[in-house]
Amino acid sequence: MLQLSFPIIIAQIGAVLMGITDNIMVGDLGAAPLAAAGVANPIFFLIASIGIGVFAAMSPMVAKARSQRKHQECGLVLYAGMKLSFTLGLLLTVVLLLIANYFEIFQQKPAVEGLAKSYLRVLATSTIPMMFFLAVKHFSDGLGMARPAMIVTVIGLAINVFFNWILIYGNLGFSAMGLYGSGLATLVARVIMACLMIVYVLESRFFQRYLPNILENHSTKTFTKKILQLGLPSGFQYFFELGAFSGAAVIVGWLGVQELAAHNIIFSIATFTYMIAAGVSFAGAISVGDAMGTSNRAKILKAGIVSLGLVAICMLFSSISLLIFVDQVINLYNKEEEVLNIAMSLLFIFAFYQLSDGIQAVGVGILRGLYDVNIPTLIAILAYWVVGLPMSYILSNALEWGVQGAWIGLSLGLTVSATLLTIRFFILARQREKPTLNSEMVG
Repeated sequence: MLQLSFPIIIAQIGAVLMGITDNIMVGDLGAAPLAAAGVANPIFFLIASIGIGVFAAMSPMVAKARSQRKHQECGLVLYAGMKLSFTLGLLLTVVLLLIANYFEIFQQKPAVEGLAKSYLRVLATSTIPMMFFLAVKHFSDGLGMARPAMIVTVIGLAINVFFNWILIYGNLGFSAMGLYGSGLATLVARVIMACLMIVYVLESRFFQRYLPNILENHSTKTFTKKILQLGLPSGFQYFFELGAFSGAAVIVGWLGVQELAAHNIIFSIATFTYMIAAGVSFAGAISVGDAMGTSNRAKILKAGIVSLGLVAICMLFSSISLLIFVDQVINLYNKEEEVLNIAMSLLFIFAFYQLSDGIQAVGVGILRGLYDVNIPTLIAILAYWVVGLPMSYILSNALEWGVQGAWIGLSLGLTVSATLLTIRFFILARQREKPTLNSEMVG
């Protein structure tokens, strides 16, 4: 699990470091640009999460086909995913542009609203290359080749930092564009990442036996349907989860610019640690999917237990590390004393938040490996929209606990999700007559 998880974790961390470096570099411009990024980024990922979930379904599909020695089927899943990348990416881009045009509905402070609108528009244009990258990445991951995506992501991170330096601050003869320049740097990085990943997979010798002749007229309708059947519920799981976090950002934005800037600092750190959990989650889904292909129930249960144990260790280590190096980490983002004090006050809550976040992320992954996606979607609705977001509003506004109340509410939602998903996995994994071993979909 460590061998499979490590390169996926590095790739996930590299991807989220783009947002973190954006926040750090934009933070030098003041609280308003940092707060604007704190509202716009969650909204972007809220919509993009549907695509993220859809293409995450490809990994267990490919792993299962490979374990059954259906090599050509692996390639047809890739082709179906690449075709879907453009269609779904275009649809999500249109939705994001519409949201940017009507950004006033979020009722943010005037200093934040204008910056967030222009930033979200340029982020929207990066959706299609992001979807292409994800489709090819999950194909490669499903075959146990996670290093290519890791290397490409690290290259993309370096490109993003370089263009941030040029476009945010106006170096090498360019005009200083501030937050908008950060969005342009992200667009450039995602286009290059998609191109590198596609070229590598299509040209590498390792992948040739899995790729039918691309010039032949292969029908991919069946695999497109399977990706959507498994992926859309997963996408909506991410959507409901991130929707709660986006809603929390809006709620915190009502409290003030400093509060929202502090919230963005902690959320940025949370996104980083979540990528560790997401890496273990994807590895768990691949391992469970591989065991599914051989109908090995003992291996399914073992993969799930190891995934959950590994993510618990990672989250505990992350919490301890953050508490030790808290001053160094927080000061990377902003130097305003009020913002820093608010951010510091959230750290004890955040330590509990991380553990629940990691376990629920892996729970989603290992259930996806069992092709169980519909019940986890209902769990997401309950955990985040019935518990998490309402409690965030009640605690932060009605009870006037401020930003701390919002994060306590989110932590409660994650704990509900982590508990129910874990119980769900053990129930399915221990069934004597396991329907997932004999059918394509469950739940």
